[in-house]
Amino acid sequence: MENEEIDLIEVLAKLWRRKRMIVWFVLIFMTVGLVVAFILPRQYTARCTLGLEMEDKTTRISVEGMSAFQSMNLGDVRHSRIVSPSMYPNILFSVPFQKELIYTPLFGNGSEKKISFYDYYLQREGVVGDGRNLADGLSVMSLTKDEERCLTYLEKQIDIQVNAKENNLKLEVSMLDPQVAAGLAEQIQRMLQDYITRFRVAKAQTALEFIESRYEEIKSELEIRQKALIDFRENHRGQNSVKIEAQEKILDNDYNLYFELYADLVKQREKAKIQVKEDMPVLTLIEPVVLPTSPSKPQRGLILLASVFLGLFVGCGGVLIHPVFSEIISGKKPSPAIPLNRMKKIS
Repeated sequence: MENEEIDLIEVLAKLWRRKRMIVWFVLIFMTVGLVVAFILPRQYTARCTLGLEMEDKTTRISVEGMSAFQSMNLGDVRHSRIVSPSMYPNILFSVPFQKELIYTPLFGNGSEKKISFYDYYLQREGVVGDGRNLADGLSVMSLTKDEERCLTYLEKQIDIQVNAKENNLKLEVSMLDPQVAAGLAEQIQRMLQDYITRFRVAKAQTALEFIESRYEEIKSELEIRQKALIDFRENHRGQNSVKIEAQEKILDNDYNLYFELYADLVKQREKAKIQVKEDMPVLTLIEPVVLPTSPSKPQRGLILLASVFLGLFVGCGGVLIHPVFSEIISGKKPSPAIPLNRMKKIS
């Protein structure tokens, strides 16, 4: 225990004797940290928070009351399994979403007309747009080189976090211009709500479209049979015979059949419309986008503090390790005067 106390005291004494060297290291690193903190471009971050609908409800849409060959069961629509919150970042960073985002007019300078982020990016980089598309003539989606560079840059500036426990989604956009950051964040919020809504109502919308098409078909057929029945009765008014009564009965049954189909489709159409409405937005705006007034990056205080600690660490390490390297270079056996591995604590 006594040796350990002597070792630690000797280490502290050596550090104190070379305190000027340590101070120089701290000053050098602090200066470098200040330079870095003021050279790094200032970035502004716009944020918004959206609430998630996590309810896993199952609905069933079916077309019933029709003839057997026309019946259609559209099955269960499990909303949370169609688009789960974990897929929202994939949707945001998908090529269709990003291309629509960068070409949407977002912001302008004073009286100038609004420009898209793609035009803003090209102006900032000082390059002329390259409109060449490597996939011209193909049916696949493709990007030009400038579009690819723009999307790569944009992806680094966007941060999206889905918190399943708190049922919310936090979006952050960092840009050199606060107006650009706020404009992008607001546009992403609106587009994300629209995209998610479209995905969520896709199956119910398909059911509604099918019912609408059948509704128009049956309505047209009903009008034809109604006209045929009216014309037959007008043409055979006052005539009584078994043949006429049989023909009228056939026309009347045909009309009643299509009238029942028509009535059932009216009900099913209203149910499908209600279902589409029930599936509407899953993202609720909790915290709207606010124009940032102060930069979020770089954090100059943190950079300065880190540089001071780094300088202190390097200075102390240099003082303690320097004698060892000097002895190795001079060819002498290192002196075991300061066994660093035995420094534990002062008892």
